[in-house]
Amino acid sequence: MRAAIWRSAFWLKSQKCQFRIKYRSVTSKSVVVDIDESDQDLNHYSDFKTLLKTKGIPTKDGHTCLQISCEMCTSGSTAWAYVNKRSGAFMCPSCDVKLPLAAVKSAYEKRRKIVDYQQEQKKEYKTKCTDPVPREICESLHITGLKQVDFELLGAAYDKNMNILQFPLKNASSRYVGEKLLFLSSGNEETHCDNNTSGLLTHCVGDKQKEKAVVVSRTVDFLALIAQRLETHSIVCLPYGLKSLPQECLPGLEQFKELILWFKYDSPSWDIGKMFASKMGEKRCRLIRPTDMEPSPFETQRKRYNVYHILQRATAVRHPSITTFSGLRNGILSELQNIEKVHGVKWKRFPALNKLLKGHRKGELTILTGPTGCGKTTFMSEYSLDLALQGVSTLWGSFEIRNSRLAVTLLRQFVGYSLEKRLHEFEHWATEFEKHPIYFMTFHGQQPLKLVLDAIEHAHYVHDIHHVIIDNLQFMMGMSYRVDKFWEQDNIIAAFRSLATKRNVHVSLVMHPRKERDEGDLTTNSIFGSAKATQEADNVLIIQDKRLTSISGKKYLQVVKNRYSGDLGIMPLEFNKEALSYASTARKKKKDKDKEKEKSSTEDVLPKCPVE
Repeated sequence: MRAAIWRSAFWLKSQKCQFRIKYRSVTSKSVVVDIDESDQDLNHYSDFKTLLKTKGIPTKDGHTCLQISCEMCTSGSTAWAYVNKRSGAFMCPSCDVKLPLAAVKSAYEKRRKIVDYQQEQKKEYKTKCTDPVPREICESLHITGLKQVDFELLGAAYDKNMNILQFPLKNASSRYVGEKLLFLSSGNEETHCDNNTSGLLTHCVGDKQKEKAVVVSRTVDFLALIAQRLETHSIVCLPYGLKSLPQECLPGLEQFKELILWFKYDSPSWDIGKMFASKMGEKRCRLIRPTDMEPSPFETQRKRYNVYHILQRATAVRHPSITTFSGLRNGILSELQNIEKVHGVKWKRFPALNKLLKGHRKGELTILTGPTGCGKTTFMSEYSLDLALQGVSTLWGSFEIRNSRLAVTLLRQFVGYSLEKRLHEFEHWATEFEKHPIYFMTFHGQQPLKLVLDAIEHAHYVHDIHHVIIDNLQFMMGMSYRVDKFWEQDNIIAAFRSLATKRNVHVSLVMHPRKERDEGDLTTNSIFGSAKATQEADNVLIIQDKRLTSISGKKYLQVVKNRYSGDLGIMPLEFNKEALSYASTARKKKKDKDKEKEKSSTEDVLPKCPVE
């Protein structure tokens, strides 16, 4: 696959196409979002459709993709490719190619095949274990009605040494592209896929293809629905659960006219379900609300609820302008039953912040401000790293400092010490860091608002972003104002507020305060600009640094606005220079280290007692 892509890149370079092709492993999460490619693909989409019509190439307009015959590979038979309508990505499941639309357009114009189909077919994913699933393992899952033959139809295998079940993942062309592992001892799941591709785990009763499907996120839910022998719906299991939905999976769902999303019973799953529905096509998606009477499929079969009745109660994904209490009733009940999860993701490095803000919630706007040089970027990097380590997909927009410098800070906070004198450890820690969902925009300095919003929309769609950071707002605005600087800033803040609500992402804005006298504390009125910033924000955090005005002064984080719970207060900030950390664990390590130094120095000063 790698060789095919580089051959494509070489040929396209000779055609003077102005774009870049990036190769990235699926397991590597920390990447740079290339804004130029995504914008170029979207701009070429309408031109590409016109080209297909001119060349007489048959097309089929799907729910999320435009289906066309593939002209990229040397296959003798007709292979179908897919062009994502929103990202513009070209994907051919048969020859396992993913290219920018600009490259594809040029290849279609020249009618030139640049991928060796036979060579790509030889690289089909190979599973490591082929042992059949024993009957006792089937019975140990405690799923009534599940039979050994069901595992045979799925092509599942059992690894006795590791005590895991292996399920093959297939793409839209029924090609093996990876496997999903279920660890029977712990219940955990892992997914391994080929580079630049992803597949689904599907099951259908009978030979006739169904027009409806139930989509689940866990393997045990998938098996529980298989045991129900649904004759009206196919069953689909997502490869990465609720962590992300790669756009490479969408062609495999094009065959279904209706999708019912049935995820694990909790309120966050409901939010993720709505986000995934926007990717799959909201018109054809229905969601099962998380309540006590509508739990996950595995719990449903365990409690012997009627699956068909629950499927009939699935709710359509709509955006009405007016609703009633009846329409909100199930949502209110779900919040009350899952109040801790509604609070959001808890910080592990800042437990004091959990007491004030309760947690990090999607759909909110947070503003962080503080004096120049007080450590706003350093704190925000650790603040976001804490969440990213817990699976919150994060997109950094650093307009003030370079991404490389920001990445050095994040890596140092991740490791806990500097790697300057331990370069032999870099490869290990860099590999570990890449496993976490942190992305960076390639902007620096002043940028147009529309370009930034387009980049965030693209990253949200492709990488399932939950947390967006803008550092900082004044650097993004620059010094050229169309009308008035305050009006310009209000317009930007309103746009980010709308983005947070519309896309259900958490937006964190780092802003400079007004230039004021250093004696007094900063307040909400100290934030640069008009009052719109603090009015639109759900949370306002201020770093107060009294060390600048007093010898015995302290630095602390003050919560001056908290729309969710209303709790206000302060969190002390003690800086660990070695780890570039404000975390409470880092402060404890620093105090222990200082005590050891003090103890050793005392022992050196005190005279030693003679030994009798």
